[in-house]
Amino acid sequence: MASLLSSDSQFALIENGQRFYAHDFNPDNLQLHSVSADDLGADEHCLCHVDITTTYIALAPSGIAVGVGSLAKPRCSTPVSSTASTTPIVALMIQAMHYAESNNIPLILNRTQQALDIHSVPKHFAIGLLTSGTTGQPKLVFHALAKLLPSERPHPQNDSQSHSAANLIHAKLIQAKPIAPKPANTWLLCYHPMSYAGLQVILQAIVSEDTLVAALDASLQAKAHLAHVHNINAISATPSMLRALLLSWQTYLPPLTIITLGGEIADQRTLDTINNVYPNAQIRHIYATTEAGVVFTVKDRRAGFPRAWLENAANASATCDNSNGATHGWQLIAGSTLRLTKGQVEIDTGDCIDISQDRVLFTGRIDNLVNVGGVKVNLEALERQIMQLPEISDARVYAKANPITGALVCVELCAFNQTLAAKALNELCLQLEPAARPRIITFSDNISLSSAGKKQRFLQ
Repeated sequence: MASLLSSDSQFALIENGQRFYAHDFNPDNLQLHSVSADDLGADEHCLCHVDITTTYIALAPSGIAVGVGSLAKPRCSTPVSSTASTTPIVALMIQAMHYAESNNIPLILNRTQQALDIHSVPKHFAIGLLTSGTTGQPKLVFHALAKLLPSERPHPQNDSQSHSAANLIHAKLIQAKPIAPKPANTWLLCYHPMSYAGLQVILQAIVSEDTLVAALDASLQAKAHLAHVHNINAISATPSMLRALLLSWQTYLPPLTIITLGGEIADQRTLDTINNVYPNAQIRHIYATTEAGVVFTVKDRRAGFPRAWLENAANASATCDNSNGATHGWQLIAGSTLRLTKGQVEIDTGDCIDISQDRVLFTGRIDNLVNVGGVKVNLEALERQIMQLPEISDARVYAKANPITGALVCVELCAFNQTLAAKALNELCLQLEPAARPRIITFSDNISLSSAGKKQRFLQ
């Protein structure tokens, strides 16, 4: 990190209206809260409640909390006041990464402020992130910095610097002086900065010496406005986020030249829409998990990934590769869901796939199959059918608990003409089995998304 933010680095961060340069991330400026062991357990904002002997930093987005030192028990957070909402959390994260690397201690980024069951905190610098919690309680997973750095960089001249993960921050950060940034790109941070995807965007901007615009508490509509104000030309978001942003950019389109999708299925209609709006942009969708990291990147503007990658992976002597050379060592195994293997590690992604002649397409999460009166309904497959209707610009199919059938299928729609959209949906419903027909239909200006930018599938 030190060399990534060297004295001549032109990386700049604009967060909550404040501008930061490389020298602002000097770890000497980090304000650390020293929390005594007696305080542990007495503070409801404590991050950890386990007895371990280690040294680490724990950082939470609100109730800011940095604890460091050798303790019989882990440090915990202390609530921060009313200023928490305007706290430049991304700036603090970068500073904390710098400090943790310089002192070779682990850093935990706890975006949920949940109590953490920490049994194996590394004894060296690593970054702990929480999984998305799609299938249960988020888990804490540690990554080496080198594994988090982007594999593709717009500025090849930086490659020799960025591969050395250890002690990369300190040496050059402390030498950095404020300079006028001349970035190639200006990124908008759409994800939560403490998520895997959010941290990837932050590191991408640092590695490329770009400008990053961040506002943790801003709504997606507010971020659409930020894209206008700052002339954003690079963005990473879920497909749902990007569809919502495009709806917000009816009168103004930011000059996007780099568009990265992830976190959800990148369906062909969404890819075609983006391609039509930004035909000259670099468009890619990334398959990644917090546990596995980035698995592969697809750049051909088609949904899914080439079947050849799967066939290569099926051969135990082969390593799954793609045309971009981004193998990351994972083999892709097709079953009822996509499984990843690397050495002794095997991960069942829970992502259902459908194999065609030359393509493997994602069809939805296995946990998004709901039982409606004894009939299995695939919420995401139904949603794709609805979104193929030209009268509907976006849709969210979700399930609501029902005491008689177990669940009801519901749909939230975005449409420029609600009358035509309702008529088209009714015609489609006549072709669906009864269990799959949406029983609650609502229209809204923007589809409801989770804090991770994904569509929420279940309501109690």
